[in-house]
Amino acid sequence: MEFKYKAKKNLNEIVEGVIQGVNVAGVLEDLQSKGLVPISVEPLAVLPARAALNLKSSAKIKTGKFGLKQLVLFTQKLYNLINSRVELLSALRLLEKNCDNGGEKILLGDIIRDIKEGVPFSTCLSHYPKYFPSLYVNIVHTGESTGKLKDALIQLLIYLRRLEDLKLKVKQALAYPIFMSIVGAGTIFVMLTFVLPRLAGMFDDFQAQLPMPTLILLKISNFLQSYWWAIIILISAVVFVLKIKRAGKESKFNRLKYYIPIVKGIVYKQSVANFSRSLALLLQSGVNLLSALVDAGPVIGNPIYISQLDLVRKDISEGVPFSDALSKFKIFPNFFVQMVRVGEEGGRLEIVLADIAESYDSEIDSDLKTLSSLIEPAIILVLGLIIGAMVIAMLLPIFNMNSIIG
Repeated sequence: MEFKYKAKKNLNEIVEGVIQGVNVAGVLEDLQSKGLVPISVEPLAVLPARAALNLKSSAKIKTGKFGLKQLVLFTQKLYNLINSRVELLSALRLLEKNCDNGGEKILLGDIIRDIKEGVPFSTCLSHYPKYFPSLYVNIVHTGESTGKLKDALIQLLIYLRRLEDLKLKVKQALAYPIFMSIVGAGTIFVMLTFVLPRLAGMFDDFQAQLPMPTLILLKISNFLQSYWWAIIILISAVVFVLKIKRAGKESKFNRLKYYIPIVKGIVYKQSVANFSRSLALLLQSGVNLLSALVDAGPVIGNPIYISQLDLVRKDISEGVPFSDALSKFKIFPNFFVQMVRVGEEGGRLEIVLADIAESYDSEIDSDLKTLSSLIEPAIILVLGLIIGAMVIAMLLPIFNMNSIIG
């Protein structure tokens, strides 16, 4: 089949073109043998006739994608069937038959049709990069070519579950602070729109100038009562826009996580852990280092580091050791580089990378607990100050009246 590629010929020149190959891994090796450093490799449409026949279904597939949880479920189900000695095509048919998701059903139907036409399973998966990332495709290809698809699937399943566990830990660490913030905001809204207006009539009977804090609070209350619907629309619009931006590859909003104190440290460690685990998995599966870096690079997330990894690959293709190339560009800390050097010298790089990932996972777990312990009291303090200030502002007229009477 044909692949469209983009590669660096030298530091200042980028070339593009179309190349024949069996799969992504084969194309990467072919490009590297020609002295090129691959940037991206994407399969072209398989057959024009088939594309015309399935235009409607293809459009539906292109609009969808697999999230991490969906990919884990798909891999788990396929592994269970293969492990039960069900032949691949039969396993995919069973998955299609019992699938409730329309887009996924169409996807499985297309994959089954391709396999019946003689297309390898990994090549079928490479046609749908939104559903199956290149790392996933390459591991499946390795398992397919060695006759150990079951082993490849269990490796992927362990890898994906660890990514999912890490993601879940982050969500759990933020869940309680977010809940507290929502409850606190709701309490403030109720006080301003229901409690304070009931006291406003009593303030009118004082026949005296109200304190400035009370006046400000009453104006805020009147505004919320009059324009609560506009505020709800505004919040909904902001949430909608942020959701669209998050769906993008790397929006400016998403990049904020690289600059927020404490958070940026956790994000960095998470990137290093994911990269180490991805690279270890690819190397354990027999993928060469240059090809493995192509697939593991995007896992880092930070576009600056991804571009620097391109230069690391170029240095490696010119004979520079992996650890020396890493130390040159300072993408990773010295500890990481030294561990990689030990792994290279001992011929156990993939094992060392897996150990690094485990080490960073432990650090992330500890950092998340620390972050959670800092956020929770901070939120309580801020909400307490706001609500306390509102209560004092509401009681000030009463205090003033008592001082006048006294």
